[in-house]
Amino acid sequence: MVRSYICDALDWEKTRDRYDAVLSRRRCTNPRAKSPQRIDKTQEQKRTEAQRKPEESHNSEPGPTEPVEVVPPKDIAVLTSLAGEKFAQDLVKLFQGTMGENDQEMTQVKSGPLDDKSKRGQIHGEIRRIFQSKIGTTTDDSGAIIALKSWKKKNKRKPRGTRAETDATPAGEYLHFTLYKDNRDTMDAVNQIARMLRARPQAVGYAGTKDRRASTSQRCSVRHANKRALAGTNGKIWGVATGNYEYRDEPIHLGQLRGNEFVITLKNCAIVGNGAENSVSERLETMKANVQKAMEHMAAHGWINYFGHQRFGTHQVGTHQIGQLILADKMEQAVLAVLSYDPEIAQKAADGLLPTEATKRDEYLRHQACMLYKTGQDPEKAVKLIPPRYSAETCVLRHLTRQGNGSQKDHSGALVHITRGLRSMYLHAYQSYVWNHTASRRWQQHGGTVIKGDLVIAEAGAVPPAGEENQDEDDDGIVHPIDDEDEAAVRARPLSEEEASSGRFTIHDVVLPTPGYDVIYPDNEIGEFYKEFMGRHENGGLDPTNMRRRRREFSLPGRYRKLMNRFLAPPTISFKLYSEDTEQMHPTDLDIVKATTRGNDSKRKRRDDEEGAEGVSGKRAKAEGATAEAVDECVKDEAAPVAEVGDGGEREAPEPEPTKIAAIVKFQLGSSAYATVTLRELMGDVPDADGTLSETAA
Repeated sequence: MVRSYICDALDWEKTRDRYDAVLSRRRCTNPRAKSPQRIDKTQEQKRTEAQRKPEESHNSEPGPTEPVEVVPPKDIAVLTSLAGEKFAQDLVKLFQGTMGENDQEMTQVKSGPLDDKSKRGQIHGEIRRIFQSKIGTTTDDSGAIIALKSWKKKNKRKPRGTRAETDATPAGEYLHFTLYKDNRDTMDAVNQIARMLRARPQAVGYAGTKDRRASTSQRCSVRHANKRALAGTNGKIWGVATGNYEYRDEPIHLGQLRGNEFVITLKNCAIVGNGAENSVSERLETMKANVQKAMEHMAAHGWINYFGHQRFGTHQVGTHQIGQLILADKMEQAVLAVLSYDPEIAQKAADGLLPTEATKRDEYLRHQACMLYKTGQDPEKAVKLIPPRYSAETCVLRHLTRQGNGSQKDHSGALVHITRGLRSMYLHAYQSYVWNHTASRRWQQHGGTVIKGDLVIAEAGAVPPAGEENQDEDDDGIVHPIDDEDEAAVRARPLSEEEASSGRFTIHDVVLPTPGYDVIYPDNEIGEFYKEFMGRHENGGLDPTNMRRRRREFSLPGRYRKLMNRFLAPPTISFKLYSEDTEQMHPTDLDIVKATTRGNDSKRKRRDDEEGAEGVSGKRAKAEGATAEAVDECVKDEAAPVAEVGDGGEREAPEPEPTKIAAIVKFQLGSSAYATVTLRELMGDVPDADGTLSETAA
């Protein structure tokens, strides 16, 4: 590429010499250079043109550097009819590169809120057609369409260097990565990452949601993302980190997992009835024997596959109660239930008594925002005050505070405006509530005995193999999802009396349905229990055989779920004595990564020094122990201060004698199982007021 220079007439001769030198070097080094005669002729022409430029620049007016792209009037009319005149004109200006405020080129424009989903889809399609996909569009939580001008590559020269080539030409359409989160919901973390990448949350795929109150790691995928941009989000999102990037041709879908592995620490453990007067060593030995026996029993026999308590929410009104109101067509009450709040917490927030911890602070602000709306004090302020992480409340408040179109009373529209995943969560929570009570009744009446009318999966459609089990919107494994578009769904059938007594089937083959219009119910008294339980006034007065609603999104097809659950692999348990409750007993995955990196940095010089004197086997053994050593150091750093002896031999801090027992449990569960239910089964029943137990517990 010939280098160009901008100069005035006084510097022309000096520039011309430099220009000739550039061409001379090109003739010597470029085997494809044009002939000297042709180059000299071209030089002469350019010299003449350059000499004329200073004179012509005073007499001629500058013309446009590039033509302005024209949008046909009929296309503008189409956009105007769909999205309004202002948004249509803004789109044209964005397309033509018109300068906006502060003399800067417009990079995005936004429409007003649009409730009609079909109209939004039509607008998206027309924008793609009219502007030839040079403008990208997305929809925010308020229903407004955001249009962004696509990035245009001006320099088509291939980037040089390995890093540039890797970033410019990813090896696959989807970027896979490991998502680590600490005390955050999976959907919340995904939304924050998508916002940082300027992508839609739907572009991020994951196999399932993880517990909020935990430190979790999982594989995710995002379409058309740059790994350097994703790595740049580290340190910018509280409680979230990413790593282990890899480009693949396929995304990660919901349900693409066999299960989850849990490592859970239970602190201050004690055996009920084993007095504290016993020594800590005696208590520890008793606990080891009892807990090990309980673990072996669970591994051999399993336990009821209840939905966990987190399924039902943590606010004043449970998520299953909101789902019950929606199914009962009590939309206004359902909306008010979504906006339930604690008056005491709300008043503290209004008085400025907010916690310093971010999650707690957001929780206080949520209560205050809901109070401002429900009491009518300041609905507009409520919309501004509600933290974005409370997506359902945010969507409802924005819809109800819009001007015009009767939005203030459109409670059904407010619920539909909630994202599909969250909206489904309320309905599935009610289904889970009914299922849990039915499972308890089934076990109370018949225990582990298979009886006539119990449901099993029909042989014509076998249960999907592990790893291919379908899942609902809330990441609960299901044996058989049925909806209007599923023609080959797995079916269940009731057992005859002869089959039930044949011994061919065990309690682990029995399934129970969640209420729906496309499932069958047990052909025995358990089937009648569904009708009796759901028909109660406090449970909504609903009919399990009539689960279709006028709105398709509120209709429930139903699911089959295994009655019993088991470990996927043999569980393990270890015990540790400690004194400080803040002491960390097990490293998180992020701790391991940090510790390994820190350990590698601190030992690099020592490895280099020992490289020559160390054999291959010695290096391998050293490498195997490096990670464990680094993790131990990391856990020590995170734990509470312990007694250490200084250089002078004096004790720096008193070391309390460990008197408390911690149990560190490690187990694997299928994707449909809840760790909280497993722990409750392991730990046993809570003592009654008189101190008695219904079962012997550990």
